[in-house]
Amino acid sequence: MNIAKEKILVNLISGMFARQIHLFEEVPSTQDILRTLIVSGSPEGTIVISETQTEGRGQLGREWISPEGGLWFSIALIPPFGPEVAPQITLLAAFSIVQAISDIVGLSAMIKWPNDIFINGKKVAGILGEMSSHRVAIRYIALGIGINVNILLEKLPPYATSLQNEAQRKIPLEELLASILNHFENNYRIFKESKDMSPFQEKINEMLLYRGEMVKVTSLQEIIQGTVVGVYQDGRLIINTVAEQKMLSSGEIVVCCGSSPEEYGKF
Repeated sequence: MNIAKEKILVNLISGMFARQIHLFEEVPSTQDILRTLIVSGSPEGTIVISETQTEGRGQLGREWISPEGGLWFSIALIPPFGPEVAPQITLLAAFSIVQAISDIVGLSAMIKWPNDIFINGKKVAGILGEMSSHRVAIRYIALGIGINVNILLEKLPPYATSLQNEAQRKIPLEELLASILNHFENNYRIFKESKDMSPFQEKINEMLLYRGEMVKVTSLQEIIQGTVVGVYQDGRLIINTVAEQKMLSSGEIVVCCGSSPEEYGKF
């Protein structure tokens, strides 16, 4: 095993995420294993980590390339809110990952709303939130996170990069994972107290990729073109169109000029 549970725990300040850590060499998907554990009674904070995934997936069921050297893990969350907060949890995780990359790797990453992390214009990490809910309450969220850490570029799609490539050195996987979990537990606690993203709004907007730029946002309902203003306190993206200001709760950003949608959307 290239990832040692003991090295995670020694760097973990968090108490919530030390309860159950399940570590595997290879699984089809950490999301699927985590959901089985949750249904079987595993508590909030349970984590499933695998060194590789054979059937990793991203948003909209896209293939997630998960070779050895990355961080592929899923976290069980049971937030005391309604289903409408789920996108905010994803954004909170993105913020925590950027904080950890800064602390452990010394690089400035950017958040591509709503669920990706970029460095120097290329994707380095992504988040997949899968929720089970009642009409007014969340049963659980399986929060899947994938980060290209110590992976050579030839093993990645052309629109992706790795932390090793950007930092020009190998990154300690356990230290990075522990830092993400430490940041996320602290941010999650604050989020539950504030009941929205307002304590993080200013910092997230500073990290927001394409802020002030013209983009297209595609969703199942429509395609909107406008300038990215920022993220609202409920996690929605604020876009200024020619006619009005819009607040978007979901969608996929593609740049309007000089890049194709395929460059950003398949990972």
